[in-house]
Amino acid sequence: MPLFKRSANQLHIPPIESTSQTNTFSARDEYSRSRGVGDVYARGGLNPNQLDQDRNELFSGYDPAKSGSGRFFEGDNIDEEEDVEAIKRTIASKKQESVKSTQSSIRLAREAVETGNKALKKLEEQSERLGNTELHLDRAKGHSARADDKTEELRKLNRSIFIPAVTFNNDAKHDAREAKVQRRYEEKRAQREKMVDAPMSSSETMLSGGRRIRSTTDRSRFQFEANASDDEMEDALENNLDEIQGLVHELRGVTMAMNAELKRQDGMISVLDEKTVNLDQDLTHNTVKLHRAGGR
Repeated sequence: MPLFKRSANQLHIPPIESTSQTNTFSARDEYSRSRGVGDVYARGGLNPNQLDQDRNELFSGYDPAKSGSGRFFEGDNIDEEEDVEAIKRTIASKKQESVKSTQSSIRLAREAVETGNKALKKLEEQSERLGNTELHLDRAKGHSARADDKTEELRKLNRSIFIPAVTFNNDAKHDAREAKVQRRYEEKRAQREKMVDAPMSSSETMLSGGRRIRSTTDRSRFQFEANASDDEMEDALENNLDEIQGLVHELRGVTMAMNAELKRQDGMISVLDEKTVNLDQDLTHNTVKLHRAGGR
């Protein structure tokens, strides 16, 4: 619209259009303290609710627990004494767990030793049966030799009456052979029992007895606070470890005995196989001779 309007009577000046009052802050006094503030975090202002909201947003991520301890700080952090007590409780808890763990290991080791002893006993019984089998095969061989002599006597007696039959009594020889077989069986049986009852070697005995002295001497190096309860747990740990060590040595001895027994049985089975084949051949030979003596 034109700035000046003329009329017939007078000159009219239009009124100045008013601007919006929504903006409470002016550009020329944005740093003023008495009116609105340009910086929303500065003091003063005409909108305290907005300032409180801005302040809350600014400090919303503040965590006193993570800001550290100071002269005037009051938080729930654990002080040095509480840290020490917490470490003591942790050590005591770990020792209790170690005692329980060693007790469980002792139980498992005892079960393993018991199972190994049962298996070894069965192997010993099997070795005894194999020894009895060998004894019966040797006796059968002696009876086969007697049968061979009797067959030879029968063959001579069945010859022509014009040929004199001269026979020899070999019973004493066969009796001596059977006595030798029995004596050899008794010696092998005593040898098997001696090998089963063999004591632990001296080196293993020294190893099992030297640990307690070393652990008792060095105990103070690994104790945080030596008191009656801690000493009791240390004693329990040492006793359990000593027992575990003894059980391990015993289990090792049982394992070695089982290995030796199996190797011995393998040799016995080879001998039984050879003697069985020889006895079968002798019996077959005697059967053929007996058929010939009988005229078949």
